[in-house]
Amino acid sequence: MQRDGGIILVNVLVALALGAALVVLMFTSQDNLIDRSRRMAAASQAEALALGGEASIRAALARDMTEAPDTDNRTEDWARIQQETVALETGRFSVSVSDAQALFDINQFKDNGFASTQVLSLLIAQVGLPARVTQSILTQVQADGPLPDLDALRDMDAATKVTLKTILVALPAGGDVNLNTAPLPVIAAVIGNAATAGRLIALRDRKGLLTPDDLAAVGVVAVPGAGFTSDVFDVDVVAEVDDVTIALHSRLLRLHRTATEREVRVIARRWGTASIAPDAE
Repeated sequence: MQRDGGIILVNVLVALALGAALVVLMFTSQDNLIDRSRRMAAASQAEALALGGEASIRAALARDMTEAPDTDNRTEDWARIQQETVALETGRFSVSVSDAQALFDINQFKDNGFASTQVLSLLIAQVGLPARVTQSILTQVQADGPLPDLDALRDMDAATKVTLKTILVALPAGGDVNLNTAPLPVIAAVIGNAATAGRLIALRDRKGLLTPDDLAAVGVVAVPGAGFTSDVFDVDVVAEVDDVTIALHSRLLRLHRTATEREVRVIARRWGTASIAPDAE
């Protein structure tokens, strides 16, 4: 009889333990559900913030097509709208824009390699890469056609691609190098004179932009493959809401159909996660 009582007591204790475990599991699941819902809501808000940052750049670039169609430089609204990380009530936010045509387009080699091979060779030499990199790029572009980006280049290690991204770009529809935004090595290679490129950079720093008259003043009359405007831009936005961080990389293309019909189109978007640097102490 005592043995039966002991068994009953054990069963009761087991039942109580299972019940307690179920209660804990229920509350834990509820907490997890609440946390998951909170994070999903935060992610949606961060995504909306990121798209808002992209939209602000698109709007500025659209206005610029009408207000200043003959120049694209870093003194304009589309360039000034970018900002360092700022604190928001719910997190942080940053947006930056870069002119893709500040760099040298490798996709032009599909149809016009003879005119640009020397420029590419000069650029490759300036950044300290071996000459075989030039031939590798030419061979692949001529064989495969336009590339979506530099990551599509084969037979090159990650370090080489990082270096190439400081001087080269793969544009979706071609385009001249914008002398108003290009770095010194690119300008030096395009005009074929490093000293003159340095003078142009110094002049651009003082004035904020370059014009055809500025080139003529330093003895540069015409530069094939170079200009003063751009139609391809890259936007990077990072938005943080309640510790959920969303990163958005967008490529924008300006289309000039007619004098009155113009558009800034998003031709590529890449979402991801990112970290935002903490505020300086």
